Amino acid sequence: MILFVLYVILSSAGIILFKLGSTAVEFTLTDKIIGFNMSYTSMLGLLCYLVSFVLWMIIIGKNDVSYIVPIGLAATNVTIMLGATFFLGESFSLYKIIGLLLILGGIAFLNMGNA
Repeated sequence: MILFVLYVILSSAGIILFKLGSTAVEFTLTDKIIGFNMSYTSMLGLLCYLVSFVLWMIIIGKNDVSYIVPIGLAATNVTIMLGATFFLGESFSLYKIIGLLLILGGIAFLNMGNA
């Protein structure tokens, strides 16, 4: 359970940090050399995302895929939606609230079926 929560937090933080640092990402091509620059925020996001990927591999190895993948995706989507609202200033509409409730309801149904 702790690995799962850590996965959701790191995966969501990685996405949000990528977004925060995305304005400084730059690709260049000069004299057959490819250049790539990214901000420290984006690098931290990449690190969070890479660690979350390793955790995800461990989590999948220990759980039924048909159970853990929908719950992992739902939990990550909910966390990203909340993080985007609080850290990126994105709007939180009635439709997002309804979608959030539907996702949480789906997680509840999956947990009831696995009990």
